[in-house]
Amino acid sequence: MKPFKPRQPVFLCGMMGSGKSTIGKALATELNVPFTDLDLLIEKHEERTIPEIFELEGEAAFRKIEQQLLIKHVQDIEGVLSLGGGSLQNQQVTDHVKLHGWLIFINAPRPVLLNRLKRSDKRPMLTSSQEENRSDIIDRLMKQRLPYYSQAHITVNSGGMKKKEIIDTIIQKLKMYEQ
Repeated sequence: MKPFKPRQPVFLCGMMGSGKSTIGKALATELNVPFTDLDLLIEKHEERTIPEIFELEGEAAFRKIEQQLLIKHVQDIEGVLSLGGGSLQNQQVTDHVKLHGWLIFINAPRPVLLNRLKRSDKRPMLTSSQEENRSDIIDRLMKQRLPYYSQAHITVNSGGMKKKEIIDTIIQKLKMYEQ
């Protein structure tokens, strides 16, 4: 039997720490398709790290770069693309992504996010605001982003699931959607 390959690209969205890059790489391997990470595309294009962009130019400049690159590349992506946590910034971007592929929301529970991010010092959204603790930042960002994440074609509630289970769930749902 021929292995399953989606007819269109797969875009993974979710909060930082939800496992988009980890799941994306493994999913691409399982589907035998290329994997791309939007954050790495941005760093390559800008020839500097995301924390450097945040530090030198601020979040607004970073989001503008992110949006331009996403809109430019989304129609050319093959395989699996892991989006940044804040990539779905508005309805236009969300609609554009959904028009060009399957949008999948990796919904990790808040305690999982907090645990994964507790030692992270490479996440500008967690280091840029000293007056809020990480828990409050996660809550605030989730509240802002959930209206866009929740428009995904597929949502996978990853709490308590192993990586293989998440990948199998995504593939099963993609097969159902493509029937």
